[in-house]
Amino acid sequence: MAAVEKIITALSELEKDIDSLSMKVQDMKKRILTNSDKEISQLREKVIEVARTESEKIIATAKKEAEEKSQKILEDAEFNLTKLKENTKLSFDKSVKLVVDSVLNKGDTI
Repeated sequence: MAAVEKIITALSELEKDIDSLSMKVQDMKKRILTNSDKEISQLREKVIEVARTESEKIIATAKKEAEEKSQKILEDAEFNLTKLKENTKLSFDKSVKLVVDSVLNKGDTI
C-alpha cells in the first residue's frame, strides 16, 4: 500500500507543479501581450511621426515649386505687360501721326 500512497503523492505533487506552471504560463502570456501592445503603440507613434515628417517635406517641396512657378508666371506677365504697353504707345504714336498727317493733308486739299 505504501507504494500506492507514494504514487498518489507523486501524482498530487505533479498536478500541483502542472497547475503552478500553467499559472506561470498565463502570467507570461499576459506580460507578452502587454509588452506587445506597448511595442505596437510605440511603433504606431514612430510610423505616424515618420509619415508626418515625410508629408511636411512633400508639402514644403510642393509649396516651393508652386512659388517658383508663380514667380515665373508673374515675371512673364510683367514682361508681356511691358511689351503690350510699348506696343500700345508705339501704335498710339503712329495713330496720332497718321491722324495729324491726314488732317494736315486734308487741310492742304481744301
